[in-house]
Amino acid sequence: MDTLGLERVIFGAEELEEPKRFFTDWGLQRVSSTRSRLAFSTRNGTQLEVCRDGARGLAPRLGPDGHFREFVLALKSQRDLDRVGNEMARDRTVAQLPDGRLRFQDDAGITLSVAVSTRRPADPPTAQAFNQPGHRGRVDTIASVHRQAVPWQIGHIVFFVPDVNAAEAFYRKRLGFWLSDRYVGGAGVFLRWARRSEHHNLFLLKSPHGRSALHHLAFEVQSPHEVFGGGLAFSGKGWATQVGPGRHPISSAYFWYFRNPLGGAVEYYCDPDFVTEDWKPHHYRVNRFSEWHLTGGIPPPPVDPNRPSLAAARSIEASRARSGS
Repeated sequence: MDTLGLERVIFGAEELEEPKRFFTDWGLQRVSSTRSRLAFSTRNGTQLEVCRDGARGLAPRLGPDGHFREFVLALKSQRDLDRVGNEMARDRTVAQLPDGRLRFQDDAGITLSVAVSTRRPADPPTAQAFNQPGHRGRVDTIASVHRQAVPWQIGHIVFFVPDVNAAEAFYRKRLGFWLSDRYVGGAGVFLRWARRSEHHNLFLLKSPHGRSALHHLAFEVQSPHEVFGGGLAFSGKGWATQVGPGRHPISSAYFWYFRNPLGGAVEYYCDPDFVTEDWKPHHYRVNRFSEWHLTGGIPPPPVDPNRPSLAAARSIEASRARSGS
């Protein structure tokens, strides 16, 4: 059984104004806003929900350091849902919620649910063309410049867990996840929820403090242009970089992480490896977090009167548009 992906990620919050501004600035579409609940959507319909602490039906906090509550995995059919429910009920409590999803905890104490997906397939964005030696895919066209990232999907979620091997066994043996790569000695494991998928959808890291916690939530965007342009725009709105931009050698993705006021981090990423059942997992012995990265974002360019800035160029373009020249 292959899981279709993340359907929803749920946080709690003492107040909703800061999360509303944060995830709106991040580029998500706000689909619902009440005094007790916010709901946002990516372009493919994956949702992020923020509920006021104490809201009815809200799962308990994972730990004292953040406000993550629950993630929801999408399944293809009711038959799949029943199968997972019966499997989990063998050794843990399974609660059926009013919307039909089944909620339980994994062996690391993380709350998750499974639900039959109600999302309609979305048309993916038009592929961006790149020019390479011997292959000119973009002709008579200027490459894109992004003033705002608009994430396509929540592509993966990452947790600290006390026992990586035990957590891996749960997801592989009980939920059918596939192994992509690992750090040896129980330091970390990259898993995917389908035999054919992005390199990883779930990454489990050895906890430095002995308890489970959200590490980060990753949002896939279209291209390096959108990682860098979206990151610059988000940083320009006052949100703090955690690390990046940079490039991962494991998964090959470009990244930029920002601190999440609800705990952990959020990541823009693009160009991940796509693997199949023919992929051969690697067993890494050294930290391979990045091929390269900046630690605090991209610094603003210095003022050079001999080199007009992008802002100046845009001002000139706007002036010409107004004058009709």
